[in-house]
Amino acid sequence: MARKRAAIVAAAEQAFVRDGYAGSGMESIAREAGVSIMTLYRHARTKDDLFAAVIESACHPVDMEESAKIEDAMKKPLADILLFIGVMFQERIRGPKTTNLLRVVMTEMRRFPHLGELAYNGLINAHVERLDSFLSARAETSGMLAEQRRRIGRDFFDRLVSLDDYRVLLGLPPALAQDIRRRAELAAREVVAELERDLPAPHLREP
Repeated sequence: MARKRAAIVAAAEQAFVRDGYAGSGMESIAREAGVSIMTLYRHARTKDDLFAAVIESACHPVDMEESAKIEDAMKKPLADILLFIGVMFQERIRGPKTTNLLRVVMTEMRRFPHLGELAYNGLINAHVERLDSFLSARAETSGMLAEQRRRIGRDFFDRLVSLDDYRVLLGLPPALAQDIRRRAELAAREVVAELERDLPAPHLREP
């Protein structure tokens, strides 16, 4: 099932980028994936579900190497974890897969305005929700109001979005690795500082 889903998502991504949202059909995607249309519908009931799955795959890829990196990063102090998340988020949000999908959305927005919200939920809100879930289980946020914690998470990602995103969308050279890391360091430092102000915790360490 996992292999079939991976084949479906890969075929759908190719179809959306090549033919656009309107030009991609469920039956043709099933053929390209090498599965029956019924198998496709078991994984995605609608084309919107399929598009959302493609975005999820672009922003949250899962493989053994990636899982190992994440598992190792989660053992470190909070500031280092946030630095890791910040770098990873920027690399993914400006990666070729995500960039191509954003271009599809912008091209199709006039006819399919709901794609904007669909893409935003997958590209941004999913990251915000995952970070909030992670922070909610941390001792550093114990006793903090949920809305305050969510705001801190949203502010963290807000600091990671920059003019570089427009450069990538316009086909210009992307940000340098040191710029990506510097931006992530600043964002992580702001979160740690805010947590220290609200809930002093001597074990927090800045990157």
